[in-house]
Amino acid sequence: MALRMKPRGPQTRFYLLAALLLVTGLSAALLIYLTQPETDSDVLGYEFADGNSYAVLTRDSKQYRHDLERLGGKAAVFADDLSRWFAGLWSGKQLAYTLVFLSIGAAAICLRIAHHSSTPKPTQRTED
Repeated sequence: MALRMKPRGPQTRFYLLAALLLVTGLSAALLIYLTQPETDSDVLGYEFADGNSYAVLTRDSKQYRHDLERLGGKAAVFADDLSRWFAGLWSGKQLAYTLVFLSIGAAAICLRIAHHSSTPKPTQRTED
C-alpha cells in the first residue's frame, strides 16, 4: 500500500514553509550559539585595572577615534561605528541572534501570506 499525498493549496504550502523556516533557523541558531566562542578580532592591547585585565579594542582607542574624526568628521565616526556593528552581526554568537531574528521574520511573513491566501476575495456580481 503506497501513501498518496493529496495536492496541497498555496495556504498549506506557506504554513509548512513557515514551520520549516522556523525549526531550521532556530536549530541552526542554537547550534551556532553553543559552538561559537565570543571573539573580538580587533584587540589592540590590554589594560590592567584593579587586578583585572581588560581588552582595548581598536575602535575604543582615543587615538583611533580622534584621527578618524580629524580625517572625516563626526559622520566618519558614525559610519565606522555603523559599519563595525553591521559586520559584527555575522560572526560569533551574534550570528546566532541574527539568525533567530531572520528566521522568525521570514516565518512571520510566510504566515501572513498564508493567512491572506485563505481569505476569499469578494466577487462582483453584474446584474443583467
